[in-house]
Amino acid sequence: MFYLGMFLAASLSPLGSTMIAVALPSIGTELGVGGGRLTQWLVSSYLIVGIAAMSPGGRLGDRIGHRRGLILGMIIYGAGSVVGFTVATLPSLALARISMAAGGAMTIPATLALLRNTIPFEKRPRAFGYFGSAMGIAAAIGPLVGGELTAQFGWRSVFIANLPVIAVSYWLIRRTTRAAEAPERPATPKPPAFDVVGSILLGLGLTLLVIALQMSGSGMAGPALLGAVVLGVFVFWERRVAQPVLDLRLFLQPTFSAASLVIGLQNLAMYSLLFQLPIFFEQVRGVEPGTIGRTIIAMMLAMVVCSPLGGRFSERFGARAISLAGTITSLLGVYLISDFRTLQSPGDLVIGLVLMGAGLGLSSAPAQAAAMSAVPSTDAGMAGGAVSTARYIGAVIGISALGYLLAGGETAPDKHNAATAVYLGALVLAALSSLALPGKWRHSAGSSVSRNL
Repeated sequence: MFYLGMFLAASLSPLGSTMIAVALPSIGTELGVGGGRLTQWLVSSYLIVGIAAMSPGGRLGDRIGHRRGLILGMIIYGAGSVVGFTVATLPSLALARISMAAGGAMTIPATLALLRNTIPFEKRPRAFGYFGSAMGIAAAIGPLVGGELTAQFGWRSVFIANLPVIAVSYWLIRRTTRAAEAPERPATPKPPAFDVVGSILLGLGLTLLVIALQMSGSGMAGPALLGAVVLGVFVFWERRVAQPVLDLRLFLQPTFSAASLVIGLQNLAMYSLLFQLPIFFEQVRGVEPGTIGRTIIAMMLAMVVCSPLGGRFSERFGARAISLAGTITSLLGVYLISDFRTLQSPGDLVIGLVLMGAGLGLSSAPAQAAAMSAVPSTDAGMAGGAVSTARYIGAVIGISALGYLLAGGETAPDKHNAATAVYLGALVLAALSSLALPGKWRHSAGSSVSRNL
């Protein structure tokens, strides 16, 4: 019940991001809006707000308590779901999606922080493995559930379907986490001050960079430059404020930085491939969308199955070995499908996708456990937000790079081969980053983590 309540809450974010994909045509028909505008207003806004709010959301949980942060995130998410169910204009739907993204930006870091603070040290990798499985299941079933709900009850049901999940999660969390989190709360009765200025600067800077990545040509220069300037001011501010929203000293910790890189680079490869394969097989090979969708599920299922195994194995062999083995497995999977000239049907993808999914599952839990265990309990929410931000940014960079590489040449196999070369490079860097993760770990009095080399 402890796991289930938190995992249901955390699954709201990936579920919400994928369920709406199949409802977009129905929304566009009712509102008289084209697919491009719908994607910008309802999908891109969700992604941008999720990235910008993740670290502030995690830090807010450090201030008010992670259990309270998790419940508050669910309330905000639920409010957005109710608005989305009742409104009938595109701006109102966009506001609903923004509320949902902001709520999700609190639930995921809070869940990571609760796992770090309530699970015994030696069992954390296994717990993060289950977390990875839950998130993978939510992302995988989102299109299936959304499609069925839209077909049977209309697109509004995609929003209201979140409320039963929130209700069950809230009930479970109320029953199971109040006593569990108490030992990890800070000894001081005064909570740390919340860094409002830093939160605004970070959110604005990341938003501008994400917008720049989604643009092409000379149009991206302005947002990119302005975003870089804002983030420079953010760094200046964070080095001087007493309680930063994102303590940049985290990234001076080799374990935390390496784990964040592993997670970000792996998501770059995974999400880019998820977008690329339907484009190629629909436009070049004339394959039905449903067929390629069912084939891609093979990767998601392998990831779901192997995430708990990655946690269990890393408890025995250490984060470094399992993360490296998983990343190499993913690298092999991408290599097997890297020559698009030879891919004739989705069946040619199965082995490569299974290997990639299995590798992602094996390496995700050790990397997350390493990152979260490298920080003190009082900063767990902030660390969870930073790791989640790395995951989202990796996906955005990968998808943006895919759009750039395929621009004007979606039907050219050589263009697709160039894209997979980027994924292979990202996974090679992820494998090298895995070498900086700990070997077999042991808990050490007086420090968060020590490495038994």
